[in-house]
Amino acid sequence: MMKYLFIIDEPEKLISYKDSTIALIKECLYQGIEAHYTNIHSLSIDKKQNIIIDSHHISSIDSLSIKTPKIKNKIQYFTKVFIRKDPPFNNSYLNLTFILEHAKNFNVDVINSPVGIRNHNEKLSILNFKSFIPATIISSQAEDIIKFIHKEKKVIIKPLDGMAGNGIFMVTPKDKNINVILETATNNGTKTIMAQRYLNEIEKGDKRIIVIKGEAIPFALARVPAKGEIRANLAKGGQGKAQKLTTGDKKIVMGVKDFLIKNKLNFVGLDVIGNYLTEINITSPTGIVEIEEQTNFKAAAYIINAFK
Repeated sequence: MMKYLFIIDEPEKLISYKDSTIALIKECLYQGIEAHYTNIHSLSIDKKQNIIIDSHHISSIDSLSIKTPKIKNKIQYFTKVFIRKDPPFNNSYLNLTFILEHAKNFNVDVINSPVGIRNHNEKLSILNFKSFIPATIISSQAEDIIKFIHKEKKVIIKPLDGMAGNGIFMVTPKDKNINVILETATNNGTKTIMAQRYLNEIEKGDKRIIVIKGEAIPFALARVPAKGEIRANLAKGGQGKAQKLTTGDKKIVMGVKDFLIKNKLNFVGLDVIGNYLTEINITSPTGIVEIEEQTNFKAAAYIINAFK
């Protein structure tokens, strides 16, 4: 029997009816795959350099809400390990990648590659694809960012380690609070951030494109901002609308395919606004539940089957 381990946040933080990880676990149970979950603090390496994992067996989705006894196993007990921990990518997350890097010694497949996650920041990795991204700078210096804002007229600034729309601002040269915003965003010049030209196409949605082993599933989830909101994230009130991939979407997927395969980033979510790539989500891409609900495409089954 195949045995899959999911490294997640605490299960009580997951919203069962719309969480992509829950959907993947449900599919495992449906297919008869033994499923377990654990957190990033429950992995260790013993004196014989075995990776030891304290996990909880998932007998049903309801069992996620019950603190069942921990089961201690060596990592080779599991057929696959899915890293589904949300950002921020902090020291604990970093140490997780160092521990899981040793899984290769036991021929255990980790999704995504711990080295790939560690080496490719979700925001900065788009810089590998200059022809696909909007005007972008990376800086902690207010004077550089203000100069960029004056040139581009309307700019989005965001942290390099955030998620769910947290810490995102839209600024213009006429913004009277520009200095305060940049002081806050850069922590007075001590924190590096990303600044991108604002894309008017956001009104039609920030598309999440799920890419598995370099191949996109046929539907994107366009997250449309709520009225009066610049952020399209579902966590900030955005509405998700499934739609078929456009020619531009497919061009971006083809453009990043070799990069993703080379770095063993086999389960990612591309964020695309208009015809521009804005992020490559490699930690815990979401959106599959909404796609399944609005189309006939069984996204969870496709993903689980792709990794068998």
